[in-house]
Amino acid sequence: MGKIISFMNSFKGFAKGSEPALDTGEIDRDRADDYAVEKKSTTFFVVSIIVSVLGALLVWLFAVSTSTTEKIFSVQPEMRGLDSFVSAAHQSGFTVVTEADANVGFALEGRQKVVNNVTKDDISVYVDLEALIKAVEKLPNDVEQTLTAEIVIDAPVYFNIVDVSKEKITVKLVPINKVTE
Repeated sequence: MGKIISFMNSFKGFAKGSEPALDTGEIDRDRADDYAVEKKSTTFFVVSIIVSVLGALLVWLFAVSTSTTEKIFSVQPEMRGLDSFVSAAHQSGFTVVTEADANVGFALEGRQKVVNNVTKDDISVYVDLEALIKAVEKLPNDVEQTLTAEIVIDAPVYFNIVDVSKEKITVKLVPINKVTE
């Protein structure tokens, strides 16, 4: 009977693709190996779940912290160098007429937490008229002239400026002799 059991054990080992078992200790070692493999796969499975949950949490935190919003502003631009420009225009024989409603509408786009705290005082909107002085000095003063100046919007770098309603302002130069007529 002992030889039949030994033969059966050898046959089991052969069917598994290993060398035939010579004693019953081989079967116990196979069970221990199966347990070790099962324990390793369970550990791998648990670690995989933990890493996946942490990864999903990081993606969610990134998405929440980077949600963007827009805040709309309407600002009257500051006319930088207006006195110098008007003086140069008068010396060249012109009277200056600018647009009555020069409000500039725009939206700031950025992180919601930061955009909600922005005020008009944090943004600078201006027209640099001093840049046009040299052009005025070269114009003939017998006909009406029209110049355009770029409107500059300075906002903190972490904002995008979108939906600008007006990018330039028109400045008309009317000859002084035409105004008096």
